[in-house]
Amino acid sequence: MRQLRAHRLGPPEERFPSLFRKFHCVTFPELAALDGAKRRPRQKRRLTYLKWISLCDVFVSLSYIAIMCVQVYVDYFHSLFLFYMWHTYLVIAYTISHITFSSSSYLLMAATIERYLQTTANNRSTALFHCLRSHRAFVVLFCFLAGFVLRGTVFFEIEVQTTSACQGFASMWAAPASLTSYPLFDKIWKFWIRKLLTVILPFVVLAYFNVAIVMNVRKSDRDQIVKTLILYVTVGPRGDSTRLSSRLRTVTRMLVIVVCTYLFSNVIDVIIAIMENLDWETLEGNPEIYTVASDISSFLPILACAIRPVIYATNDSIIAREIRRSFARLCGCSRHARELPELLAVHDSPSDKLNLEPRFGMGRLIMARAALDEPKHSFISVSSVLL
Repeated sequence: MRQLRAHRLGPPEERFPSLFRKFHCVTFPELAALDGAKRRPRQKRRLTYLKWISLCDVFVSLSYIAIMCVQVYVDYFHSLFLFYMWHTYLVIAYTISHITFSSSSYLLMAATIERYLQTTANNRSTALFHCLRSHRAFVVLFCFLAGFVLRGTVFFEIEVQTTSACQGFASMWAAPASLTSYPLFDKIWKFWIRKLLTVILPFVVLAYFNVAIVMNVRKSDRDQIVKTLILYVTVGPRGDSTRLSSRLRTVTRMLVIVVCTYLFSNVIDVIIAIMENLDWETLEGNPEIYTVASDISSFLPILACAIRPVIYATNDSIIAREIRRSFARLCGCSRHARELPELLAVHDSPSDKLNLEPRFGMGRLIMARAALDEPKHSFISVSSVLL
């Protein structure tokens, strides 16, 4: 509803229309990442959360194009056909964008909490991690149900009104529904329940667990240095334990960066959400600032969706190859399309398997001592990484 309220504070041409024309291509990298997550090699790595977050990003980006970009095209081309079409699907597209965006926030929360449990060295966290890992399908379903329940009411909060007294562009407009005028619905449901659970709670939870993950990783890295020296002395260069957990560190780094982009893109939205309910007079007294801030807060999450495929490709070489392969298939280039299976075969070849068998009796004793100090879940296989 903030977008509809901001629309009344200024004409469309003052609301950065040039920015809306530049992001029609945000969906293809996400589709490529989604396609990579669904392929058989990716299924072995169980990129569950990555797959569903990418799918949500696709729907958010398509809804953004359908709502914001088409509206700009209506103003630019003065197309009455686009004007009527835009009002026809506005409510549905607006509802889908809200549901998928909240669902992606909950999916990101689930991935972050699971990774935090994986980096915490105690038996309780290990047991809870294995429980969440074995029930990821139910976690994903719960995230989508929560997004649907909390954001599905948006469908009843907007209505398209028409008048027979006017024709053309003045005959139809979107406005808040009468349901939003009830104080109980506006204050209790929209802010104290929905806003807290879909905007403020994910922001606070992700900020806390992101810092906790970074601290746990730093602590484990210090312990890993000592362990690497022990393994190097006992079994030689083949016992480099850093290679054994490099995949987990890659996933952790990728998740931390994704969470940071989420926090950055939603900080303005959190501030505006609080001020709308606690200090509305200040926003009403500064309509220009409120309009610009509302547009930026709506645009930054879309920008974060566009950046996520870049983060995936930068931190994960296999995902990067899959995205290049998708681009090659789109352009009709078959050489790159045949390149990925060969690279995956080399990547998963038996020659890459580590042989940590010590070469003498004292080495076996030291290896046993190192295994006692190691958290039970620090050497989890690649197939169990959370993204």
